[in-house]
Amino acid sequence: MRMTNMRTMVCLISFMLAFFISIRVFNDGAPGWKHIITSDGRGYYAYLPAMLLDHDPTFASVAEKEAKLLGYPHYKPSYLVKSGDHPFNKYFAGEALLLLPFFLFGTLFSWIAGVEINGFSFFFQIFTGLGALFYLFSGLIFLQRILESMRIRASVTAITLVVILFGTNLFYYSLWQPTMSHVFSFFAINGFLWFTIRGIQGWNMKTAGCMGFFLGVVCLIRPTNMLIVILIPFLAETKPRLFHFLRSIRKNLLTLLLFVTICLTIVSIQGLLWYIQTGHFIIWSYQDEGFNFGNPEIVNVLFGYRKGLFLYTPLLLVSVLGLFTLIRRKWMQFFSITGFLILSAYVVASWWNWYYGDGFGLRAFIDFYGIFAILMAMAMNIGRSKTAVILIILCLTPFVALNLVQTWQYTHRVIQPNSMNAIKYHHIFMRTDSAVIDCLGGNEEIANYNINLQKPVNVYENDFERPSSDWSTNAIIETAYTFSGSHAGYLDSLHQYSPGIAVRAGQFGRLPDSFFVTGELMVWDSVAGASNGALVVLSMDSIHPGENWWHGFRLNDIPREDAKVWRQCKFSLMLPEISDPERILKVYIWNTQGKPMLVDDFRVEVYGRK
Repeated sequence: MRMTNMRTMVCLISFMLAFFISIRVFNDGAPGWKHIITSDGRGYYAYLPAMLLDHDPTFASVAEKEAKLLGYPHYKPSYLVKSGDHPFNKYFAGEALLLLPFFLFGTLFSWIAGVEINGFSFFFQIFTGLGALFYLFSGLIFLQRILESMRIRASVTAITLVVILFGTNLFYYSLWQPTMSHVFSFFAINGFLWFTIRGIQGWNMKTAGCMGFFLGVVCLIRPTNMLIVILIPFLAETKPRLFHFLRSIRKNLLTLLLFVTICLTIVSIQGLLWYIQTGHFIIWSYQDEGFNFGNPEIVNVLFGYRKGLFLYTPLLLVSVLGLFTLIRRKWMQFFSITGFLILSAYVVASWWNWYYGDGFGLRAFIDFYGIFAILMAMAMNIGRSKTAVILIILCLTPFVALNLVQTWQYTHRVIQPNSMNAIKYHHIFMRTDSAVIDCLGGNEEIANYNINLQKPVNVYENDFERPSSDWSTNAIIETAYTFSGSHAGYLDSLHQYSPGIAVRAGQFGRLPDSFFVTGELMVWDSVAGASNGALVVLSMDSIHPGENWWHGFRLNDIPREDAKVWRQCKFSLMLPEISDPERILKVYIWNTQGKPMLVDDFRVEVYGRK
């Protein structure tokens, strides 16, 4: 059994390492090695260069290096917030702790090669990516041992390891965005589950220390993940074993003290870092962010077209079948793991940004994929014959294929990172032809947690029937084809820009601040597909000295071939922080292809802070 699983693990490690090297070292284009540390991962990683190389708890030096690497002179890291006058990193330091050995390897190899030791050069990036793969493999090894201890057959264990990697977005976040926290949480949670099983089998100093270490790391990466302690009854399997485990802890208080000491020592690292940065041991680091426990987006999180867990990772539905193997005779296990799944889904769905920003699938659940894998293996372990194994593989293959196709789509700009909906999803489903690359439009961000959506600070509305001081007068014509009234905005090859707003930022209220913009307008194509090349544009000149801000996206959600039918288009997004009240915000339609079209009843709303 162990040999079968070992061969499987060797094959997985070999493939992932080869694939990592091919896309990160021998690929001249994106993603390349310069973008291994990316997105939110910059914040998780930033502790290492800031504290160990720059000795700069303000992270100003790291921000300068990132700005140079990205080519953005006025780059402001989103992970930096303030407590009073003290800037600090809002992300937790668990990932940085795990990456510390690989950061030291990056330092050593940079020194040997004579490369600048700045935390972001070639060897730092490569070893950070290798570190993520190391924790991926370690998490899979822990999962393998967990399944073996639960008497899952070798063939089922091997299948489970393969499909949980290639059939889910764990594959994407291991290679394309490895510095996001999810691979590291996957490792830490599986480590805690494994050593909890060992502790139930025999409670001693070693198992107590390892349990304390892994639970501490779990909390130091993402504190809400400490919900995994709910799974202890599930791991014990029977009431006698659970009670024996609890009695062993009570009888040996020294081991309990070791468990608590190690766990709290690791968790206290965050408090110490906060104190160095702000002078406070305990703070709420996610300022202007929080949970909406009274309004969780459960349905959207699990089944929504934007990021729904079971829509983008339908393989996990097999895990639900595993619950039925428990419901008849193993009630303690059933209630333990069902309670965990419900509570974890509730917490994930209660976060203000329930789809967790840009990303592939509902990434917040990747941390728990080891638990889904256990249930999946239990469901597949029922059939004992070779025929049953073949049927299992045949049933799971479409799920793996779907994930690999969608991974390709996401990495080739087919699936949007934050604004998918039903129409878009069905339009590009399983398509890999060139016509679907960059074909989707629309922008449907949700407002930041601190935005007051009850009442806009300003509304700019124009039906083009009379002049308005806040609107440009580009190409307004009188026509019989209007949506309302007798006038509409007309766009063609000679009139590429629609009427739009041009307003001073000082109208929005207190500055500096960020604002949320929503818009809607009616669109009419004079010929089929006239608006397919049209962009919604929001811009602001000189938002920084010598730097303009410009954001454009396709007006249509999907390419259209209809004509002479009025339809409504909507959009929403957060503006960047504005500090100068004299800056002019412009919102308009740019008809890049010059085909004739009309716009009418254009409305823009601006929302400010609560």
